[in-house]
Amino acid sequence: MANKKINNNQALPWHIVENKIISEMNWLMKNIDTYKDKDCPIDVCKSCLLRKIAIMMISGQIQATKLNKTSTLKSFWLKTKKNYKDKKIFHGKDWHQKTMRIIENHYLSKGYQVIREQNLHWGRADLGVYKKNKLDLFIEVGTTSFYKIWYNLQTMHKFVYLIIPNNDYLIEFIKSE
Repeated sequence: MANKKINNNQALPWHIVENKIISEMNWLMKNIDTYKDKDCPIDVCKSCLLRKIAIMMISGQIQATKLNKTSTLKSFWLKTKKNYKDKKIFHGKDWHQKTMRIIENHYLSKGYQVIREQNLHWGRADLGVYKKNKLDLFIEVGTTSFYKIWYNLQTMHKFVYLIIPNNDYLIEFIKSE
């Protein structure tokens, strides 16, 4: 569903726009694993947050794409023989920690700078990934919250937000302005 935006110059009937918003809300809910939005500083409903993100998607403020792992692809990440950082990861369970380390090594082997638990406008990303002339990349491994996603997409500029719910697919948000 994602990546199809409604042209801002086109006057569409409200029911077409509303159906697109609902479709994108369902897509988000189906594809992103969240914990209870306990980090939300205000009392806001999950549907309200989904709606805000969906509106950003269909208006073209952000691009959202689901990247599926093909049957021939064993992993999204390069397997590196060198372990670039031996420092222990202190949060998350085994899969979360292992996945963070694999992704970290993938980007380090390609010459990127990687920062663990990078501060965002709201909360922290598991990894912040940086390279000159590339958009900043913030990675969430496993569960996150829709409030955190919405707030950071709303307030930050020119970055990629990668959500990794599992080993089978990724959700990529790109905010290019």
